Amino acid sequence: MDSKTVPSPKVSVIVPIYGVEHYIERCARSLFSQTFKSVEFIFVNDCTKDGSMDVLSDVRKEYPEADVKVINLEHNTGLPQARRAGVGQATGDYILHVDSDDWVEPDMVERLYQRAVETGADMVCCDWSEEYEDRDEVFSHYEASRDIYYETILALETDAYVWSRLTKREAYNGLEFPTCNMFEDFVITSQLVANCSTIEFVHAPLYHYRRSNASSIRSSADTRMILTQEVENIFNVYKRVTEREPGQHKRAVGRMLFAMGYHLMRHNLHSCLSKEQRRAISSGIRTHLPNRSLGFSMTKQIVLWMKVWIMR
Repeated sequence: MDSKTVPSPKVSVIVPIYGVEHYIERCARSLFSQTFKSVEFIFVNDCTKDGSMDVLSDVRKEYPEADVKVINLEHNTGLPQARRAGVGQATGDYILHVDSDDWVEPDMVERLYQRAVETGADMVCCDWSEEYEDRDEVFSHYEASRDIYYETILALETDAYVWSRLTKREAYNGLEFPTCNMFEDFVITSQLVANCSTIEFVHAPLYHYRRSNASSIRSSADTRMILTQEVENIFNVYKRVTEREPGQHKRAVGRMLFAMGYHLMRHNLHSCLSKEQRRAISSGIRTHLPNRSLGFSMTKQIVLWMKVWIMR
């Protein structure tokens, strides 16, 4: 091998950027300071309108040894499509996503990569800390076999954040990225887990998820838009699972239907859906009701049963 040939990185870290000029410096420093050095950092500029890219440029000058790629998108695409652009340029054996207003522990990549290599796992998940202005809270993944873990993801019983997991690049083959931003992690992670054979866990809060504006008040129009996008993405997962794995994951599918039905009925969103969606959801809910194993009270099931008929 030519002595000047640069070996391929072991890990690709993908960071979409939009409107984070107050946070990107801490994020970038936490990445460029990683103890694991075989990393390429892919920053995706989703046409940010603020000074985020200037801040990143200044930080990069302090870490000249860092392997950095910058992708400048021609127009704003939203978070999931920015992630897709980054994945398309990744050359590492594994992929890790980081949101540009968050930060990570200096040994995050090293610990996840080492566990992946030691165990041969296709995916390694870590705990995380949710950072509020006045406190922080640590959360852990539900540790289970791949099959049970997949069920809990589909059933919306465990968090599906895409940034808390290191995944083999091959698991992204054929992956469909959503166009709606809300609940997009659920769409991506459910596919990744389905494409993985083995999953391992590192129980240490290696990722810091910023929750600074969690209590901000949204308008009713914003709330309606958010919930509509959530239902759209849940429906896409529901449709994919029922078409590709018919007859399987019945309890998980039932809980997905309840999640959609709850949003639709509580906020009167059923009129926002297509006929295909309304028919599929109403038919699915009627099929799964009543079913105590779904974990919902009989009262809630009866109320939903009565209301779902308006979607037919």
